[in-house]
Amino acid sequence: MKILNIVLAFGPLISTFYLLTFLSATALSQSHIRLGLPAGAKARLGKGRIHQIKYFPDGKRLAVATSIGIWIYDVQTGEVLDLLTGHTEPVTSIVFSPDGETFASGSKDNTIRLWDTRTSKPKSTYVAYKHQKGVARGVNLLAFSPSGKTLTSNGDIWVIKIWDLLTGNVIQTFSSDVNPLSAMTYSPDGAMLLTIGNSEKYESLVEYWDSQTGDHIEDVVIEANFNAAAISPDCKILACGGEDPLQFWDIETGKLLRSYTKWVGNFESMEFSSDGKTLITGSYWDRVDIWDVGTAKLLKSMRHADTVNSVTYSPDEKTIASGSDDGTIRFWDAATGDQINMITGHTSSKIYSVAYSSDGNTLACGGESKIQWWDPLTGEHLKTIKEPSCDVHSIAYSSDAKLLASGGTSMKARLWDGQTGRFLGSFKGHKGRVTDAYKYQVSSVAFSPDGRTLASGGGKKMPRNAVKKASREDNMVCLWEIRTGELYPVGERLAIFTEHTDWVSAVVFSPDGTTLASGSQDRTIQLWDINTRSHLKTLIGHEEGVTAMAYSPDGSTLVSGSQDGTIRLWHAHTGNFMLPSIEEAGQVTSLAYSPDGNLFVSGSEDNNAVHVWNAQTGKHLQTFTGHTQSVNAVVFSPDGETLASVSSDGTILLWDLTQLVSDQ
Repeated sequence: MKILNIVLAFGPLISTFYLLTFLSATALSQSHIRLGLPAGAKARLGKGRIHQIKYFPDGKRLAVATSIGIWIYDVQTGEVLDLLTGHTEPVTSIVFSPDGETFASGSKDNTIRLWDTRTSKPKSTYVAYKHQKGVARGVNLLAFSPSGKTLTSNGDIWVIKIWDLLTGNVIQTFSSDVNPLSAMTYSPDGAMLLTIGNSEKYESLVEYWDSQTGDHIEDVVIEANFNAAAISPDCKILACGGEDPLQFWDIETGKLLRSYTKWVGNFESMEFSSDGKTLITGSYWDRVDIWDVGTAKLLKSMRHADTVNSVTYSPDEKTIASGSDDGTIRFWDAATGDQINMITGHTSSKIYSVAYSSDGNTLACGGESKIQWWDPLTGEHLKTIKEPSCDVHSIAYSSDAKLLASGGTSMKARLWDGQTGRFLGSFKGHKGRVTDAYKYQVSSVAFSPDGRTLASGGGKKMPRNAVKKASREDNMVCLWEIRTGELYPVGERLAIFTEHTDWVSAVVFSPDGTTLASGSQDRTIQLWDINTRSHLKTLIGHEEGVTAMAYSPDGSTLVSGSQDGTIRLWHAHTGNFMLPSIEEAGQVTSLAYSPDGNLFVSGSEDNNAVHVWNAQTGKHLQTFTGHTQSVNAVVFSPDGETLASVSSDGTILLWDLTQLVSDQ
């Protein structure tokens, strides 16, 4: 009895101790979620897509260029050491100087950054190309000269630049005849620069340049077409592969030396060993392969679960590291091919949509071929559900969070168990098919407040300047029955609305559930009476497609955003403007009201930003920047203290609104 009393007395304390211990361990294990955060953010979920990996010269650390910055890992423990930010778009390339004291990074933001290898602190920044809207000029390739005194860069245009690292000035600028380049390196003595790329179908060029003067020396024609290439350390052999099997060419003569007999998939990355005797490759077919250069024989093959984007040797060449779209970095024994370690947590795909559960404990995100669940409090990734060949563009919880709805390029609205992720069924009825040029899709889904109806909107998504040939039946809004309390909740189609003449990009119910608003690329907003299933009115005012909408919590106001860079607030019942049009919001991708109705936020495509607005006056209050690609969706936590934004950079940023709210 005494023992029982002790247990009863101290049980809560023991439970609390273990709970705190668990939370501390969880917080520690997810400590990377607070590294390199932009101003105003309190956590980042996901580490971004892997583009390139490189060992530090000491062999103890690994640098990983990703869509959000450069992660630094301890290769023995897999522990995150740092996240280097500063680039405003994805980082595509990393290269270390010959003396090992500096490494350079190139980015889609048109800049090159130099970092101290020992401290990882920034040293300098070079602007490689001037930004020009609509023109991609990002830095894709970098190469240090053997002396380490110069750095060469190339991007999405033909221009090659050589930088003097002492002054930071460009000392040579010249143009290649091929674009984009697949490989670039200096000759061992540093006198020449070699570039390689496809010039025409089934023909490529090795270009020789004088590294001092920038003069073009000669071209060597390679009769091959490839996705990836690598030049041996002595600059005598070219390895390449793509539409053809792996091939080895004599760079000086342009003659084919040898090739593998079978095609093993499109290559994404290649690297020679320091002695030039072996080659490692990463492919679209999830493979990491080791090749004998002298015989073109496949020595060993290892597997990821998705495309392998980058492979690299450790400095002692006893280990191979590979980064993949399966979100992992794997370490392999170069002699045996055995996996010896793995780092997880990277995201492989763009995220298009996000929803908070009603209790605020779960975030569901839809992206390329998957739905993911996250714990926003600990940063823990809870689970992933595959959606094969379907980009999930919209996601929504029912009010009780028991159901999750999704819509995407499958042309079906689908239901999932909100807690377990179990698939519950599909609503079929949207017209469409995947074509070579364009995709039909369900762009938006929304539950009615009582959870008994699901609305879905979609159509034939086409480029903004394309000739519109879709019929009204292509661009429909559907209402679906949700069978509450039944094992199979997918019910019948209740109604079809075909007023729109272009694809429907947003649907949203009024808080009382009596009205549905639908926004379309036809520049209009249509209001529908849910009880009579009839058309109420058309709202006209945007000059380009309507991309996002949200009702205020009290239902009095409807806010809409457009590709025309404006936000409009409408009286929900009369359709009149509540305020003058809000300008300079960027191309709006998403909108959300705070639970108290005092704020609304917008996400933008063209400046990768989240904007916070006063809902009564339309005054701009705050801009949050930190994503490196388009912000595709925004959502408030149920308590209104946190804002979640998701992006094409593959990450979720959680923004702290407590200070902002207290200041208003």
